[in-house]
Amino acid sequence: MATRDLHSHIKTVTHVAAQAITATNTPSSGVDTKGFEAAEFLISVGTVTNIANSPQPTWTFKLEDSDDASSNFAAVTDSTLVLTGSAKSPVTTPDASTGVFLTIDDAAEDATTYRVGYVGPKRYVRVVATAANTPGSTPYSVVAVLGRAALEPTAD
Repeated sequence: MATRDLHSHIKTVTHVAAQAITATNTPSSGVDTKGFEAAEFLISVGTVTNIANSPQPTWTFKLEDSDDASSNFAAVTDSTLVLTGSAKSPVTTPDASTGVFLTIDDAAEDATTYRVGYVGPKRYVRVVATAANTPGSTPYSVVAVLGRAALEPTAD
C-alpha cells in the first residue's frame, strides 16, 4: 500500500551548512537530484552586517545546473524551470541573462528564509551566492528538499 504522507516522499540535503559568509560562495558540487522529480531550495539568510552602508551591500542568489556533479555548471535562466514565491517576496523569476532570482539589498529582507523550486532536466543543481559592496559577515544556509511525484487521491 502506498503511503500518502509527505514525510515518505521527500529527502533533505544540506547544500550550504549554516555559517557566516563574507564573500561570493560557489559550492564545489551540486545537489544530486537522481530519483527525484523536483527540488526546493530553502535559503535562510541572517542579518547582513553592513546593510546600511553606502554603497549599499547586496547578496544575489542564482541556481546553476549541470549533468556533472562538480563541473560544467550554467546559470538557470529559463523561467519555466524555476518556481518562485509570492508577489510579496523578493524571489522572482530568474533573470534571463544572469539567472539571479533573489537579491537581498534591504534590512527588511534579511533575517528571513526564502524558497525557490527547480524542475529542470539536469541531475545536479546548486545555489550560488554573490556578494557586492562588502556585505560583511552574513550567516546563511541552503537546504534542498527533494521530492517525488505529487500524491494522487485514491479511490475508496
